[in-house]
Amino acid sequence: MLEPVPGDVAGESEERLSQVWRDFGANECGAYSPLYAAICRSVADDPDLLALAAAAPPSGQQPNVLLAAVHYLVLGGLAHPLAEIYAGRADPGPAPVLFRDVCLAHRATVSRILATRHTQTNEPGRAALLAVGLAAAADRLGEPVGLLDAGCSAGLNLLLDRYRFDYGPAGHLGPPGSPVEISCALRGAPAPARLPVIAARLGLDRVPVDVSQADDTRWLLACVWPDTGRLARTAAAIDLARRHPPPVRSGDMVTDLDAALGTFGPGLPVVVVTTSACWYLSVPQRQAFLAVLAGRARRQRLAWLSVDTAGVVDLGPVPPAPAGTGAATSLMGLVTFEAGAPAGRALAWCHAHGAWLDWLPS
Repeated sequence: MLEPVPGDVAGESEERLSQVWRDFGANECGAYSPLYAAICRSVADDPDLLALAAAAPPSGQQPNVLLAAVHYLVLGGLAHPLAEIYAGRADPGPAPVLFRDVCLAHRATVSRILATRHTQTNEPGRAALLAVGLAAAADRLGEPVGLLDAGCSAGLNLLLDRYRFDYGPAGHLGPPGSPVEISCALRGAPAPARLPVIAARLGLDRVPVDVSQADDTRWLLACVWPDTGRLARTAAAIDLARRHPPPVRSGDMVTDLDAALGTFGPGLPVVVVTTSACWYLSVPQRQAFLAVLAGRARRQRLAWLSVDTAGVVDLGPVPPAPAGTGAATSLMGLVTFEAGAPAGRALAWCHAHGAWLDWLPS
């Protein structure tokens, strides 16, 4: 979470926000999203757009939110040349200039979005990562298992056993003919023979997305980067969630975590999953999250499966990331508990949106 920035964006404030955008474009977008990488570089040098972002609450100052705000307008039918670029029907070269034009021409609307929305990246591609990690967790805990997704957004990844995963030469997993098909280059291990049986599942989110509401759905899609090929599968996952609603409850992923865990039967081992959610927590909040899990683990078998930026979750010694992985690299880890004491280990390097997974030796 970014810290507040004064609204006048002068001196160090402008320099800090500029660096945030520059880093986001290089480290998160990179070659994975050339469109957004170019826009981020442009925003980093644009005092007007930096001022627009700085006037928002802290949650609205994140690059993802301004990027999504413009995409939200485009998905709403905005008649603007940028819409053709986002749809892949026009040369992306002018995108930074056109992005600026949308922001300034619709400043009031964009400002309102920045003030009222926050990032909702419920990326179903991450389910390809979770499926492999969930099988590893079940090997430790036994099955059936309960599944709790903390910071679940719309809860799309709670439906991972309804998705079809193509791991390339490593194999396939999930029901053939699923409307949601996800490709993930799995290296270093074969695909699991099957998913563990999920006996109960629950999502927990501070502000869950209701996929039955058109406006909430539009925002969820707006948070998808348009040039990464993920919009269609996200829309398919949303449609599946409308037909098979995942159980999601409103609550804080730290202070309401123990109550959510209490909804599972005491004899059922539970796998708690977090995907790019702990990054948004402060260090004390992360410590409190782990403390809740450790306390619950003294009376119920559980494990924590995380996918996040390296260093966010303590996973002990971690080997270097594979060369050439580029932007959006995350680390999957598994934390288990013996008499309530946590022990973490890195399972795999992976792409934050599930494009690839490099399994690490035991």
